[in-house]
Amino acid sequence: MDHLRGDATLPRDLIASFTTAAAFGLVIALSPAGFPANAAEITSVWQGVYTKEQAARGKARYFSACAACHGGLLQGDSDSPELAGTSFMKRWGGQSIAALFTFAMSQMPVGRPGSLGAQGYAEVIAYILATNGFPDGERELPSNEQVLEMIVIESKK
Repeated sequence: MDHLRGDATLPRDLIASFTTAAAFGLVIALSPAGFPANAAEITSVWQGVYTKEQAARGKARYFSACAACHGGLLQGDSDSPELAGTSFMKRWGGQSIAALFTFAMSQMPVGRPGSLGAQGYAEVIAYILATNGFPDGERELPSNEQVLEMIVIESKK
């Protein structure tokens, strides 16, 4: 009953509890539905992290901005890496989608990095995932790097 004696710890404790609850609520509110809100909730690309529609938009963007170097089948060439198959998995397997997203946004297309916009890069990555045989899902791949950090590219289960 310290609060009846005017002890200041109760209001301070109450404020601290409220602040913690508000911060937790903000994290939940800012996390796209269905994607992890904290590091304990890692998602695999095998859990359907993009939609068919998003991959279709990504295919169109890929062919307008990426195919000239990486090829129509994402096969790459001597100067551009393969974006599908064994070489892709050797390079990106075990890493987060955020690593691929950050690399693509900061380096691709050559001479015009960042030109697709965050959503455009997410769409192209959705197409790359689809081409590599990862299943589609009900939610679009977000362009939020913190959320993408929780989605891991894994080889076949």
